[in-house]
Amino acid sequence: MFKKLISVSLLMSLVGCGGSSENGATDTLPTMLETSSTVGFYIAPWQSSTGTLTLINDNTGSIETIDVADINEVTLSVTTLNFHHVEFTSNATTLTCPSFAGCGRTARNNPNDGNANRRIDYQEVMDMTLSYRADFFASPGENKVYLSPVSSVISDENLDITLESLSATPFYHLTHSQLNDNLEAELLTNALTFGVILKRAADIEASLNTANNTVVEQQAQLASLPLYRTFADRYVSENLLNEGGNQLLQPVASEVKQKLVMIGNASNIAPLERDEEQLHSRELLEDVRNIIGVARLQEQTYSDELKQKLTEFETVLGEDSQQTIIVLGNVLYDVLYNFSPLNNTEAGVYNLQGLTINYQQSPNSWAISGQYDDHDVQLDLNIPQWQISGLLGNKVSGIMSAKVIGQDTLLNADVSDLLLSFDGTDDPFANDQSETTGQLNIETRVSLENADNGVLTGDIKLNVDRFVTPFEELVTVISGVDFKGQLVSENQTTQFNLQAIEATPFINEATQNLAFAVQLITPLNGAPDFQFAYVGRLNRLADITHADIALRVKNRALGINLRTVGNNINAVIHGAQGRWLDVKQKGRNYSGGLYFGDTQIADVTAVRGIPGILFPDGTFESLF
Repeated sequence: MFKKLISVSLLMSLVGCGGSSENGATDTLPTMLETSSTVGFYIAPWQSSTGTLTLINDNTGSIETIDVADINEVTLSVTTLNFHHVEFTSNATTLTCPSFAGCGRTARNNPNDGNANRRIDYQEVMDMTLSYRADFFASPGENKVYLSPVSSVISDENLDITLESLSATPFYHLTHSQLNDNLEAELLTNALTFGVILKRAADIEASLNTANNTVVEQQAQLASLPLYRTFADRYVSENLLNEGGNQLLQPVASEVKQKLVMIGNASNIAPLERDEEQLHSRELLEDVRNIIGVARLQEQTYSDELKQKLTEFETVLGEDSQQTIIVLGNVLYDVLYNFSPLNNTEAGVYNLQGLTINYQQSPNSWAISGQYDDHDVQLDLNIPQWQISGLLGNKVSGIMSAKVIGQDTLLNADVSDLLLSFDGTDDPFANDQSETTGQLNIETRVSLENADNGVLTGDIKLNVDRFVTPFEELVTVISGVDFKGQLVSENQTTQFNLQAIEATPFINEATQNLAFAVQLITPLNGAPDFQFAYVGRLNRLADITHADIALRVKNRALGINLRTVGNNINAVIHGAQGRWLDVKQKGRNYSGGLYFGDTQIADVTAVRGIPGILFPDGTFESLF
């Protein structure tokens, strides 16, 4: 806990005495610090970055309008500790299609359809104008604002999306201590912009059928966030699995996917409050006090209660469970690839890799049983209707009942609504290798039961991709998993949201190499609204010694980066509006500082072995 003492000299004579600091208390410091702020910007690469930039100071009402040759290269001075509104208007009224799979059908004789195939192909021009607006708080030092149609709709609705951003600041704003996350923020902006473009392209395609009465969305809408997320997911998969894709995405794909899910699921977003901020506020210390019982940094562990829950989740969704999910996806793909109307297979009984497949037609049904990759499989499929079309996509819907048994895990799927879709090719099952690339999307409801640690139940979406690697190998991988549901055990009922990404898709490995992003909503004693978000290897979920996590306690968001080597600790805790705390421990020695942006307002030190914060006025607050 924190303890506030009148002075260091009093601390040295009366160690342990004192009272708690008041919430958000601000002390008068003997020296006033001078601060300044700058802001830079970023937009996605598909529309011209030349245009007009308007910057409004919400505190003073002052307006600055400038013409810019490239918004991505602009840095402006702004009034520190003030709220600002920014808007960029591109000179262009067109953009290029960002999707390798194209941007849908178009009307006949469209001058933008260069090859006259009635489709807008990759990098063909589209008549479309996007909006780029955002509201941000100018933290001391450097700020970076990432503009997109999604940041625009958040601004238009005057919302604060910080809690949904799994960050101490909104997803579109980085402050001084977060600038190392620039790559993630740029690629998230690309994905969101991509999502809006493809959503509007889908509207345009649907409007070609006059019977649909489809209205083409002209401005981003809050109600469309789930659809933007769905299309934005394609940006991640396309760039990971395409040799010409943005390979910079690979190390941050899990973080981008996790934020896309949170933004897409956002509801009841809080209104933006423009409260006056004080440079010397100790607000962050109060936030740290609220989490210190959960993340025990000095002891390099989580609380017993949280650690038990994390360990249980880690065990239930361990490697055995992951393999049962992978087996389910691979069985569906292999069976439909070899025995289905897609390649005109005759009805009959077939054998494949230890499986017996009884395939019948009119309606199409499969009874599948046997062993696949050392798993017992029982699966029944009934798919009465098929849509096979290079233009409209290949979609299959039907009924599935499945059971996959691993060493310690039982997977059950018993659903009346199964959706399979094949994207990225005219014929995903052609004999020509160049034509067999594509993606199978599986959406169903499953349960994963572990005998000792509980049951995970929820809705799962699997992406199975077939593609040619740069080494000319045709590979099939589970490229992505989205799993939303709850874990029920003797110790907990926890809501979860999990994403998994194939980390090395171009390597044809014997096993999947999955990186995970996990969000858990799990009430704790003293923290009924506690939420926990993590990105990394699932088998290190309960290990705090090398962690990048986001916590939500008492409706406040904190980001924690923790690295330990032996007994040495390096922790950075990010708080609201650019506040951050840097704590370094080496044996009994502590160093670091309390910062607001690039401005240090107090030192981290130790007095007689007690680590804490020493302020310029001589007051001291212990850290643990």
